[in-house]
Amino acid sequence: MRLTRTVMAALILAASAGAAGAAPGRFIHPADTSKDDRIDKAEWVAYKLPAAEFAKADKDKNGLIDGPEFVAWDTAYKAAHKGH
Repeated sequence: MRLTRTVMAALILAASAGAAGAAPGRFIHPADTSKDDRIDKAEWVAYKLPAAEFAKADKDKNGLIDGPEFVAWDTAYKAAHKGH
């Protein structure tokens, strides 16, 4: 069974939610290669997420995508691209 990156990210986020008691507030995503709990533009592009979507995901315009921003972007992106 082949999983898309978005599905894998959702599974990772779900798994990390289960471990929240051990590390509250942690954002774990494979694109976060610096392990700073945020995804910067270089990490985003290197992970092959849509480059044009980075600015949409970065709601606070600080140049970093945190957990809530990623989840909000991922949810909206899936809804907009459902069936495509």
